[in-house]
Amino acid sequence: MRDYSTQAARHRRPEKKGPSAAVGITLSIVLLGAVATGLIWLNQSASTAEPEEPRQPEAQITESPSPVIETPTNSDQTTTVQQEVPEAPENFYTFYELLITGEVPIDVEAGQSRDEAVAEKLKSTIIQVASFRTAEAAEDTRVALLFLDLKARVIPPSETNGGWYRIVLGPFKTVRDMRAAADVLTKNGYNALVRRE
Repeated sequence: MRDYSTQAARHRRPEKKGPSAAVGITLSIVLLGAVATGLIWLNQSASTAEPEEPRQPEAQITESPSPVIETPTNSDQTTTVQQEVPEAPENFYTFYELLITGEVPIDVEAGQSRDEAVAEKLKSTIIQVASFRTAEAAEDTRVALLFLDLKARVIPPSETNGGWYRIVLGPFKTVRDMRAAADVLTKNGYNALVRRE
C-alpha cells in the first residue's frame, strides 16, 4: 500500500502572505498624523491672516459708495470704472408689516359645526374591552382596568347582547381621549373594539 500523505505536501503551492496587521496600523497612524498636521496648519494660517473689519449693521449705513473697478490696460495705465448700485425701494422689506396688517379669512362656522358633529358622534361611541358570561369575571376585569386609570363600567346582560356581561369605556369628550384609552388598552394586552352604543 502506498503512502500518499507525503506526495500531497510536495504538490501544494506555497501560500502568499498578505501584509501584516502591523503595516496597516502603521499606515493608519501616519495618515491620522498627516490629517492632524494639516488641520493645525490650516488653523494657524487662518489665525495669522488679516482680521476683517467688523461689519456695520444695515441701519447705521446711510449711503453706500459706488464700487470702483480698476482694470489694468497697458504698462502703468489703469482705468477706473464706476458702477452705480441701485437703491432699494422704501418698502423693500414688508413681511413684518404683512404679518401685522394682513388678515386671513377663516370660516369659523364650518369649524364649529364639524366640532359639534364630532362631539355628537362621541356621545354614542364606546370602547368594548371584553365580555364575560359571569359577573365575577367582568368585575375582576373592571377592577384591573381601574389600576390602569381607566374608568370602565360593566353592562349587564340583556336580550340584545346575548346574555354577556360587557366591559366598556366611554363615552369620551374628545377623540384624543378615546385614542389615548385605546392605546393604553392595546399596550396592556386588551382588545379595544370601538363601536356605537
